[in-house]
Amino acid sequence: MNQHIWYEMFNRTMNEGAVLAPRGLKIRELRDFQISIDPRYPFMGFPARNYDVGYFKKEMLWKLGANRMDDSIKQHAKMWESVQNPDGSFNSNYGHYWFGPQMGFWNVVMELIRDKDSRQAVIPMLSKDHMTPETIDKVCTTGVGFHIRNNELHMSVQMRSSDQIFGLGTDIPTFSFLYRLVLAVLQDHYDIYAGRISITAMSSHIYERHFAMVEKILEEGAGNYQAVEMPWFPSSASALRMIATRGKIDEPKSVVEEWLLS
Repeated sequence: MNQHIWYEMFNRTMNEGAVLAPRGLKIRELRDFQISIDPRYPFMGFPARNYDVGYFKKEMLWKLGANRMDDSIKQHAKMWESVQNPDGSFNSNYGHYWFGPQMGFWNVVMELIRDKDSRQAVIPMLSKDHMTPETIDKVCTTGVGFHIRNNELHMSVQMRSSDQIFGLGTDIPTFSFLYRLVLAVLQDHYDIYAGRISITAMSSHIYERHFAMVEKILEEGAGNYQAVEMPWFPSSASALRMIATRGKIDEPKSVVEEWLLS
């Protein structure tokens, strides 16, 4: 499981992180920081973190919709109101890049079917169009990539900015969900298994408002972690159905669909 990885990340950030105050908000920051996690256990299950898995399910269904103009997510978390662009869009609807017009998921799968050893199975996310003064929602994830080595599927994530609590707490499950989709389809073509998800952040940080929470996690120790698993797609057909329905599930037909709607 990943509790020791997260524990060490928090411990190092609180004890070694540079103290900065971008836009007047105090943080502790590690630069160019990387973690490698086991995708089987994507949730930060520390009692002090009190992560709401139910919220993640709602956000994942929203991302499966792949519609950056869909503002229904504001019903589930107020923070989305503060990042909505003037035209009403959300660049941080990751599904827009993965399942929408960019066809990122399909490009990754087709590339790795074409060439098992490829280093080109990458989905770009942050674009020059986001980096304007008028754009409020600038995507934190610059891109995600996949590669197969030693019959294991690995995922690499590059981030410009990563809030270790609110941001990464949902980002890792989101990346893990995409990972499951890709793995399920590729297993129709190769005898491959789950590998690792590596995340590198130019700025990995904890905000001052979360210092007390993190200190409690560190005080209680990694042994206080409570694992919450995410189910795997039982077949490529179930993975493709999830994408084809855009998260509009009327009647659950797989363990993943049942889990998402529970």
